[in-house]
Amino acid sequence: MDDLQQVRDRHDALPDPAPETITQARARLTAHMRQVPSRKRSWRPAWRLGLAGAAATALLAAAVAVGVGTGGDRPGGQPPAQLRPVANAQDLASNAAIKAAAQHDPMPKPHQWAYSKTLSAQTNEDGGDWLRGTPKVKHTWEMWHRIDDWGFADYPDGKLKLHKGSERRVSYQDIFSLPQDPDALLAEVYKRVTAGGTREPLPGAGSGITKPGAMGDEERNMYAFFYIHASMWDTVLPAKLRAAMYGALAKIPGVGYEARAVDLAKRPGVTFYRLQNGYQRDEIFIDPNTYEYLGARSIVVKDHKEMGVNVKKGDIISWASLLKAVIVDRPGQRP
Repeated sequence: MDDLQQVRDRHDALPDPAPETITQARARLTAHMRQVPSRKRSWRPAWRLGLAGAAATALLAAAVAVGVGTGGDRPGGQPPAQLRPVANAQDLASNAAIKAAAQHDPMPKPHQWAYSKTLSAQTNEDGGDWLRGTPKVKHTWEMWHRIDDWGFADYPDGKLKLHKGSERRVSYQDIFSLPQDPDALLAEVYKRVTAGGTREPLPGAGSGITKPGAMGDEERNMYAFFYIHASMWDTVLPAKLRAAMYGALAKIPGVGYEARAVDLAKRPGVTFYRLQNGYQRDEIFIDPNTYEYLGARSIVVKDHKEMGVNVKKGDIISWASLLKAVIVDRPGQRP
């Protein structure tokens, strides 16, 4: 059954979802985001929500305006904003926005391809044991997604294979239609994760129709965090849009900041994180100098046992790093 629908169905009977329901749904969402596609599947992205198609297409073709570089370029001759010491998630998001504003960062064209190279650790979810400490088994894979979601390509058997459609959790059209203001972006994400009546039906999920607003606050915040992270995962993002996502994440209740972290590729970074169900910490790693997205990890911070779940503090549920993400002109092309 579709993860999102499973949680929503629970709300038809209870005011809040059962902990095991959210745990299982979150685990499958996390696993899917790092899964290597091994065969062609139908065009049914699980986060595909209702959009105004014409507006999304126009956004895909548009270029982002160049940001302000000097005081004379700003309205009223105001001096440019200054980077500030980072003490929390909002400080980092603000610095990312200031740096992005000075960059020439056009949107990719619909016919171009997003190339990504990803490193992941093997955990219990994909046949190994619960991971602790430095992983012994790692996998690297490459993917190409066309910006208009027409198709994707991979190397399943050492040869480039082209597939029609998309397996992205959030389509590029959906991502590029998001506002580049953090408040507006978060409001739109909340709208998308709660307005089930506008969502396309998903395989095995029946109609997928849910009354808007049926989610409780905690569930809504959880899925907003997942949605924004899924929009970063395996994705080439313009710097201004990525900074707006950081700003939106910083506004979600329960999102914290950690100043020191090391990702799976042993790169130093900082972390946005959120505790789910009191025992599992979902982390997003960010480069503190370039503000690029580095990857994610889900780790158990408290022993927990319930139906279908038996984990101990220190168990790593999933861990992956985005090594490269750039726009290219054709599938199979590398930077």
